[in-house]
Parts: sequence; structure tokens; C-alpha cells
Amino acid sequence: MEFTHSVLAQDETAVAGTVVPYDLPVNPLSHILITLKFIRTTAAEANVPAFSRVLDLMDRIEVLYKGSAIFSMSGPDAVAAGLMVCNFESWGVNYSGVAVEECSFTFLVPMTRFLYSERECFPRSTRGELILQITYEAAFTGMTDVQAQIETVELPEAVPEQYLRMTTLSKTPAVAGEHDIELPIGNPISELVLFGTTIPVGAADAATLGFLQVLVDNHRHFYSHTNFETVHNMAGRMRAAPGYWGYHIHGGTYTTVVFGLSDPVIASNHLLKQYVHVPFDIFRDGRYILETAGKSDVVLRIGVDTGATTALRVIPCEIVKAGF
Repeated sequence: MEFTHSVLAQDETAVAGTVVPYDLPVNPLSHILITLKFIRTTAAEANVPAFSRVLDLMDRIEVLYKGSAIFSMSGPDAVAAGLMVCNFESWGVNYSGVAVEECSFTFLVPMTRFLYSERECFPRSTRGELILQITYEAAFTGMTDVQAQIETVELPEAVPEQYLRMTTLSKTPAVAGEHDIELPIGNPISELVLFGTTIPVGAADAATLGFLQVLVDNHRHFYSHTNFETVHNMAGRMRAAPGYWGYHIHGGTYTTVVFGLSDPVIASNHLLKQYVHVPFDIFRDGRYILETAGKSDVVLRIGVDTGATTALRVIPCEIVKAGF
């Protein structure tokens, strides 16, 4: 068994406001790596690293098979899904907060929960059937010379049984209270990745994802009731939060504005602060997977707190049989 890691696009100029398609390889595909390079043009405010600005460069990343999406989400959601589903964390280059700094960051686009798995990857296709499509944001702010490197990892000898499909469901609740999101029916669902705009901050105890329930044919399954705070914090069972994305300060004597590098670092919020991971298939062996085939109704019920009627997104991670 051998994998093939190759370049699809080499330092291609990225233009704000454009939609760029790429033909993907025909061999079984494990994952795609999109690396964006750029020069940061301004220093971060108050010397706080602003490297996470790169996450918003892509409004949408899509993988389309014969026109149907098998991967579709924003740049920030792709980073969160990569962390929560595949345990992939990009080691971005040069995330210090100075101006005129060459930086780069890699986004993962997986066809599998297990990178390099010959059992779970996208099966062999015909040229032109499988397309990567990138929609860049309308304007690039605080950076110039944005370039894209796109690389793929194929598994030429693989005969996969299944692959991962992740697409985005979006809603902006008009009122507080319970809201139902219809989950796709037909394929087992391994897990959910959720985004809620509003989280508890300051003295405001309000969250867009205030509580969660999962109902199948009007009966609660797996998650009878869980609160935002608990299910968010439970993501720590998989990995620590990506620390260098969040703001932090150095403690010290407050008689000076300059603190020593040896002073302790006080952790703060991080990239995943607005995200929740809701797993079913804990051991990735199917014993706890959410089965949807033959069901009439599979629903994620979200309790939206008062004062938190803001945008939310739900990304179901479906396990699709490889036979089309």
C-alpha cells in the first residue's frame, strides 16, 4: 500500500471575490490541503497576534461530486471541523503580531475521519466528476500577495467501504426558545459540529446553542438534554483547545506597561469558543453511531437563549457507503 501526496496548484494568486474550481485526482482520495500564504500588512492591535485573520479569507470551500456537495463550509468552520473530527491542527507559520510578515496557514478538507485510511476515503472517480471549488471573500483586509498552494493525498490501491460527507445547515432564529434542525436521513451520522454566534460573555448568560437534544421519530436518543457549557467543555476529552489562536496576556506588576517575557501567561478564549462537538460514534467503530436509515424524522433540537437569537450552523458528519 502506498499514498501519493502531490501538488494541484503551486503558489497560485488568490483574488478577492472570485470563485475558483479545480479538477481533483481520479484515484481514491483521503484529503485535500489548502495552504494560503500572505504578507500581513499591519501590526496587530495592542501587540496581540492577529494571525487568525486568515481563517476568513475563504467564504466557502466545497468539494462537488457530479455537482452535489460532499464537503461544504466556510474557512473557519473547516478549521473547527478539522480539529474536532480529524484532530488536525495547522502549525501556521509566523503568527507573531508584527507588520510586514510572511505568513501561511493550512486548511484540511477531509474525505475521511482517519487520514490515509484505505477503508474510509472517497472512491475512485472519473476525470471532471470531482471538483474542489473555493469562494474567496469579497476583500482581503490587512494582507497582500495572497497565494494558494493546493495539495492532495491519494490512495491509488485503496478500495474504500465508505467516505465522510460534511455539509452545512444554517439558521438564524427569529425568537428565543426551541428550534428544530432537520438532520439528513439515509446515512449514519458519526457526529455533529455546531457553531453558535452568541456565547456567555461578561454578565450575559446567554448562548445561541443554549441546550441541545437529539430526537429520532420524536423520541430522544443519545443526547436527551445537554447544556452549551458542558458539551462545549467536553470537547477537551479529545484534545486541548488550540491555545495560540486566543488572546492572552502576561501577568506582572501593574506599575509598568511592559511585562517581562518570564511572567506567567493567562489563557483566554480560543478559536473554538463558539463551537460545539456532538459525537455519537465515540470509538469510531459504529457501535454508537446515529442510524437514520428508515427513520421518518431525525432532529437536532436547539434551545436558543433570550438575547442570543443570532446565526447558528450545523455540520452533520455522514458516513456514506462507497458504492454510488
